[in-house]
Amino acid sequence: MPNDTEVHVWVAFLPDAGLVLPKIEKYLSDFEREKAGRFFHHVDRMRYIMAHGILRDLLSRYTKADPAGLKFTTNEFGKPELVSSETQPILRFNLAHSGDVVLFAITKRRRVGIDVEKIRPDVDVMELAASQFAKEEINELRMLSSGERKDAFYLCWTRKEAYIKAIGTGLSLALNRFAVTIRSSQSIKLSWSDGDPAVSRDWAMYDLCLHSEYAAAVVVEAAQPIRVVQRTWDTRER
Repeated sequence: MPNDTEVHVWVAFLPDAGLVLPKIEKYLSDFEREKAGRFFHHVDRMRYIMAHGILRDLLSRYTKADPAGLKFTTNEFGKPELVSSETQPILRFNLAHSGDVVLFAITKRRRVGIDVEKIRPDVDVMELAASQFAKEEINELRMLSSGERKDAFYLCWTRKEAYIKAIGTGLSLALNRFAVTIRSSQSIKLSWSDGDPAVSRDWAMYDLCLHSEYAAAVVVEAAQPIRVVQRTWDTRER
């Protein structure tokens, strides 16, 4: 169970997790199974089943509840939340997936967001940044060498997406209406956000080390440093 100053980050690799797909699929609700069935491509259907099945498995470990019996609700922007009983801890969570990686962030009470992106060599990062990022972020990217720029872009992207997911307001806050630090020499943090002068004090931001082909970040509602506990979801435990 995460304590008040921790965020637990779980990493699952879908090729490995696919070995237990039949068991994991049994954890899903009727709604989740119906949604999975709407995916046209088998790989997309499998990714959805694994992501939501593993989430249920992880939350059941913390709550000591049946994974198939867990109930969820959503806020007005569609962000899911766990319905906790009087005997269960208040847990917040978020998940993200890209390529063959799925990430899960779990905290006790604190709002949390997580993001992962597979690094694509064919992406024009400056063109994408120009349409999405804040001016200072774009300027920072321009000052970097071409070798540094792609890595910095993906770090910036995942940090920003993790924050958007943490606040849980969907696309109502555009990515260019707040800024994060980019350079490796700077501390990792939110610099500013429209309408929220205390944003740099109220949120903790961390990069995650996964694999050379992926960038990832987690953002937690916290005015003090948070300990990130990173673990791998192991199919052998199921």
